[in-house]
Amino acid sequence: MPDRSAAADLGLSEALQTRTRGFGSFTMLLRVAIATTVSYLVALRFSASVLPIFAPATTLLVVQSSAFSTLGMLAQRVLGTGLGVAAATLYVSYVPVTWWSVFLAVLAALLVSRALPVGLVGQLQLPVAVVFVLALGPTDLATDIWRVADVVIGGIIGVVAVFVAPPRPRVAEARAAVDAYLADIATMIRTVAAGIGTSDVVLPARARHPFITDARALLGHVGKVADAVSEGVESVRFNPRARSLQGDLEDVARRRLWATVLATQARALAGSADRLYDREGTPPALPAQTLSSLLVDLADLLDLVAADGVDARTEEANQALADRLRAAVATTTDHREVVDVLDSVTVLGRVDQIRTLVGHGPWTEDPFDHDVNERSADADADPEDALSPGERLRRLVRRD
Repeated sequence: MPDRSAAADLGLSEALQTRTRGFGSFTMLLRVAIATTVSYLVALRFSASVLPIFAPATTLLVVQSSAFSTLGMLAQRVLGTGLGVAAATLYVSYVPVTWWSVFLAVLAALLVSRALPVGLVGQLQLPVAVVFVLALGPTDLATDIWRVADVVIGGIIGVVAVFVAPPRPRVAEARAAVDAYLADIATMIRTVAAGIGTSDVVLPARARHPFITDARALLGHVGKVADAVSEGVESVRFNPRARSLQGDLEDVARRRLWATVLATQARALAGSADRLYDREGTPPALPAQTLSSLLVDLADLLDLVAADGVDARTEEANQALADRLRAAVATTTDHREVVDVLDSVTVLGRVDQIRTLVGHGPWTEDPFDHDVNERSADADADPEDALSPGERLRRLVRRD
């Protein structure tokens, strides 16, 4: 297990970068509506502001789908509003409110907000606060202090609303997103298996097999899976309902890293198969039917490990596939020069590399560790260099 929890790395900088994820469920809408109404009533009762709109407006904006993101929005809101109200109050005390003064004030507020280490909500809050103060005109110091106090009141009520009725943790949704990613990887491998050696015509040099489109489509899942896992991490942080879900969250994070690495290698495999089959010249030493059968078994192994984890059954299937790969290498290289079979053995090496990753199961390193992420990013940036053809050949034929 990792040394630290996945949510432990969520600190102040991450809170200040929190972005809204939308209202989501009807329960979320109901929570926002009730909290905003309560904030309005409290402001009417206790605030000394002539127009106590900052309190309900703050509650409306800060209540999110998790306690962590709500606190992050509150920090951004208070920071932006405090700076905006203070600057605008000083500004209107010395500059008349005209079209040109509004333009200069808003432009200055936008320039300052762009430099703040906060998310878009916090950045927008500063110019919004400036516009409100300019519209309301110059007032005394007490009124300006109450404007900021109203923001704090609204933020506190929003936080209380989240902790009184904690949102449901989103760990299950994160797991579902990762599992769907793994299933799509297996499906893509089967698509490659069905697509090699089936073209009725020789493909031109720049033409690609249809399965390349499916391989590239895996890239579209990266952002969605990352968002789902991030939302799951945020939903656990400070959530009283999530005390027993930390282990599940760590497992989801490991599976996400595992899926990312597998997708990288699967795309590289698809590229190698695309370049090798249905092209002009001497047919590859590895028959398409043989590779197709191996790929189907590889996809089946991935589905099996993804569903059941590493156990006796999956280890047996993994060993059987390894034996089949060695037999395919032996048949491919029998009585042939290495240079004539290098491309075929390279493809088998990629299959064996994915088999090893699949058979090992989800990574045990902490997926939120910087060094692990660097290794994953490097592999994704240049999958072709993950293992040289010579290394694959020596490993498979055991001629080290």
